[in-house]
Amino acid sequence: MHNVVVQLSGLGGLIGASYDMKDKGLFCTFVQRWHADTHAFHLSIREMTITLDDVSYLLHLSTVGQLCTYLTLEAIRATKLLVESLRVDRGAATTKTRHC
Repeated sequence: MHNVVVQLSGLGGLIGASYDMKDKGLFCTFVQRWHADTHAFHLSIREMTITLDDVSYLLHLSTVGQLCTYLTLEAIRATKLLVESLRVDRGAATTKTRHC
């Protein structure tokens, strides 16, 4: 069922890009060179950033158009979803939904 949802979303290319199927040593090397403050890889030759064009090319994902649609939720329903799905504190969820 999950594969069908992924395929319909246009993210099917990610199924074949499983972490288990790739070189774990290479991933570890890139993780060590990632700097979250600059959102870039620091390599011996220079700094390298990842762009949306890179993601589109490597994963065959479209970066044009709207990925999904959004539904307007009432504050009560939004609070319930935050508490149940994301395990957010009810008081904090209520405050945020009232603010929004």
